[in-house]
Amino acid sequence: MSTQQPTTPTPAHAYQAYFGPAIFEPLADQVVACATPAPGDRVVDVACGTGILTRRLAAAAGAAGRVVGVDVNPGMIAVARELPAGPGAAVEYRHGDGTALDLPDASFDAVYCQQGLQFFPDRAAGAREMRRLVVAGGRAVVAAWRGLDHHPLYAALADAEEPHLTELGVEITRAELEAPFSLGDADQLAGLLQDAGFGRVAIRSVSVEARFADADRFVERMEFAYAAVIPQFVEDADAFASYLDTIGRVTQGIVESHRRGDEVVVPMHAHVAIAS
Repeated sequence: MSTQQPTTPTPAHAYQAYFGPAIFEPLADQVVACATPAPGDRVVDVACGTGILTRRLAAAAGAAGRVVGVDVNPGMIAVARELPAGPGAAVEYRHGDGTALDLPDASFDAVYCQQGLQFFPDRAAGAREMRRLVVAGGRAVVAAWRGLDHHPLYAALADAEEPHLTELGVEITRAELEAPFSLGDADQLAGLLQDAGFGRVAIRSVSVEARFADADRFVERMEFAYAAVIPQFVEDADAFASYLDTIGRVTQGIVESHRRGDEVVVPMHAHVAIAS
């Protein structure tokens, strides 16, 4: 998979280049291993981002399959369309809201959502859309990180970020900072899918060892890539540089505790819900 970036990368390109190999590619492999599309399946990947999971689903579904990737962030969709398609089904990338998708009822054999549902403003509506899209006997496969209590490095980053975001001109609550880890309760995740109309939900626990290259620039690269989700981070270059310096100093100890040579190595833990 190509991660080549333009001369001036956007946050979405940085997200693909930095988070992709470190976190989302190994996690996507785990998700597909938990629930692999059959050849010829019709599959939709909701909150597809830059298409990391989508391309793996296309390879599994094969040339006879149909794969659609949908994301609310146009920058992410733009990067997904730029990247090589890879083998298998042709992928159609769409800009769209996961709570109100412009796709017909019962038109897919499976719907996947990797690290997206926790960000939906209405998670129940998102789960209902998944149920609406799948045929009778189809399934939804949803991956969500476990809570911050399982991710101490990210808890420390949130602690460091919170008091300095106002200086950066970013209005964001503590709950929004913790959003990636806010659907970490397995019963809550299963309940969302059951309430949406799925009759059976199995939860699997998976872990990946995230390996971030360029350890000296870990905070800088992570914060810039996260601007793909919160673009206000980089609107004022001078303020962002000052913010990075502060966060880097405050988190130096815990980042160094995860350093292995020129990498920062972080165990990350998720639930994968398979609903049918």
